Amino acid sequence: MKRVILTILIAIAFSAFAAADPITFTLDPTSGNVKGNPGDVVGWGFTITNTTANWIELTQSEFDPTAGSDPGVGDGTNYTDFLSSPPFNFYIADPGSTISAAFDPNSMSGLGDFLINPTAQPGSNAHGNIVVTYSVFTDDPNVDPSSQVFPDQTVSAPAMVSVPESSSLSLLIGALFLPIMFAGWRRRRRGVLKESRA
Repeated sequence: MKRVILTILIAIAFSAFAAADPITFTLDPTSGNVKGNPGDVVGWGFTITNTTANWIELTQSEFDPTAGSDPGVGDGTNYTDFLSSPPFNFYIADPGSTISAAFDPNSMSGLGDFLINPTAQPGSNAHGNIVVTYSVFTDDPNVDPSSQVFPDQTVSAPAMVSVPESSSLSLLIGALFLPIMFAGWRRRRRGVLKESRA
């Protein structure tokens, strides 16, 4: 009988947890859009608000491309997860707390980075979702790691990596018009010299 009651209580707790939005997840930048030139490394920070009475530990992140994403910019293999890679930044949100981390590729702070393919074309973009996996604990996981009740929960936010239009295009256009402007200047100067001789 005790086993049946315990099973029912666990099922109720699980359904209550699954029905509620236990955390609020926002990327930094909040739009999820980051820009860089071919060969650049860009990335995302985050803010997570834990609205539960439990502890939440972030364990993994990934970039999941969506349909229409330009593979020339990169795909999920261009993404490096900072949560499960050394130096293992363990982000734990206590009950009712908010945690944030800015993107910093040197200290591997934030969720992860994205290496834009060196051959990416200007004006192209890769879009998808940043998916974060987390575990839920009834006690502080630093004190009692066995208090984990819900492993492998996920939350996601839309993200995009954009390669801006190249500014070298405007330089190229300027370089093409420079000889035309110089030729016009020479003609005007010749005309002035002819008038002064006459």
